[in-house]
Amino acid sequence: MKYTYAELAGMIDHALLHPTMTDAEMRAGCELARQYAVASVCIKPYAVRLAVEALRGSRVAVGTVIGFPHGSNTTAIKCSETEQACDDGATEIDVVINIGKALGGDWFYTENELREITQVTHGRGALLKVIFETDFLTDDATKIHLCEICDQAGVDFVKTSTGFGFVRQADGGFHTVGATAHDLALMRAHTSEKVQVKASGGVRNLDALISARDLGAARCGTSATAAILDEYRRREAAGNEVISAPLSTSDAGAKSNY
Repeated sequence: MKYTYAELAGMIDHALLHPTMTDAEMRAGCELARQYAVASVCIKPYAVRLAVEALRGSRVAVGTVIGFPHGSNTTAIKCSETEQACDDGATEIDVVINIGKALGGDWFYTENELREITQVTHGRGALLKVIFETDFLTDDATKIHLCEICDQAGVDFVKTSTGFGFVRQADGGFHTVGATAHDLALMRAHTSEKVQVKASGGVRNLDALISARDLGAARCGTSATAAILDEYRRREAAGNEVISAPLSTSDAGAKSNY
């Protein structure tokens, strides 16, 4: 196999974010994360303490989301959420940018917000991942500028998507794509080595995870952890590594389920 089990499992932030998830389901998700030896769980904010307790004694980190999923909270609220999450035991923070401010070109607001949240997060010894919500960003120039701002602010990761960024289609339905090969390559090319890239949304199988790593992603948010890593074990046993369903190469036409 091109990558070891530990290398691929160590990319995964196991997502426990769906609004319908119960406490029992989140505890089961934490146990799954422990069993598969992934990097972290990314859990709903109120359940951080639940995850800390469930994962005690393991190497699985506890992460949570801030300003999720739309990023529209005030900077003060995002900072307060971050403080609460870290006080509850989170060591990784995934924050959504103010998407409207970025689309409107208010870079002063965007940069100041990210600097404030970075200071709060790093002050508590946690990692900060900044979610762009690429489904809503219609041009590469905006994504590139966000990469540059994140680099200057000292964040730890840039991240493609929430997995819940549904965009209205011509037929009236709502679709979300999430991570694409194009966006991952762009984000890796426009950040320095000190900033890592996280793929999120649409990574539902082993081939997509391998593609994300090939493109420079260090982490991947997914709820399909068991399916992905069980497939790795099957292929490893069979001596077969076939890349049959890589990441989408465009920003349209696919559905995502975080």
